[in-house]
Amino acid sequence: MKVGQIEKNPILALSTSEKDIKKYERVTKTYGNVVPAIVGQSGDAYRILSGQARLEACAHNGIQEIPVTIAEISDEAEQMKLALLLSTMREESGSLSEGAFIDALVTQHGITRRELMSLLKKSKSWISKRQSMALKLSEEVKGMVKDGAICARTAEEIAKLPKEVQVAFACKVGRDGLNKTNVGRLVNLYTQGDAGDALRKAILQTPLSVLDADVATTRVPRQNGKRGIAERISGGAGFLIRLACELKGLLATADVQDLNMVREDLKSLRIAIVDLCVVLDGGVSPGKQTGGVAV
Repeated sequence: MKVGQIEKNPILALSTSEKDIKKYERVTKTYGNVVPAIVGQSGDAYRILSGQARLEACAHNGIQEIPVTIAEISDEAEQMKLALLLSTMREESGSLSEGAFIDALVTQHGITRRELMSLLKKSKSWISKRQSMALKLSEEVKGMVKDGAICARTAEEIAKLPKEVQVAFACKVGRDGLNKTNVGRLVNLYTQGDAGDALRKAILQTPLSVLDADVATTRVPRQNGKRGIAERISGGAGFLIRLACELKGLLATADVQDLNMVREDLKSLRIAIVDLCVVLDGGVSPGKQTGGVAV
């Protein structure tokens, strides 16, 4: 089927990162799309149900036609159920898409959670947590999940916090390498009715100190060794790149009055970028091995 005949799926796009697309670009550039995409008919066109990253990679590489498997179902709810089921079977996490599919099926198509439990062979808790991610996570934190800066299980806990504090807390979680258990403990402390302002501020700013003070909790790194650190660096880099692109677009359209209002913020941003560049140039510059790893 011609690539131009296939519509992207806006729900699958929630979990399709640039990293995923670039990974498939390397494969498709050499071998083409060796795994058929799964599509369903949508009016006069076909919509992707599985394989969105591969589809975009093929389009970027100028591939005109790809092999597809056409799901012989035209009902939108049934197509969503199939896409959701296929997403849960993938090795790559599609948690944001899964949550959005679940919410759409429950709220728009009247599918019960019990039906979804039977279809997916998942618990009621899993269904509820995925749906909460779609409904309660801030867009910025969704971006961090998409880019791999934080994992889905951690994001499920962060979704329980007010949206206005989620980004600050998620950044601290990524910085300190807190695991899901510790994040859950901190979230529970924050959301307790008798939690004071001082405790909540400490949880957002210095979560490790709160854990150290909580004798019932012992911090365990999410993943030991170089692989865990590399994973966090990769996720953080992807998140920063995406934000930088968005910020570049905003700055290009901002007028003088807008820029004057955020002048101090931009000064702080410049300082942070310079500090980061110093670290990059000193430790991980192209071809340099002294003090770091060449990239």
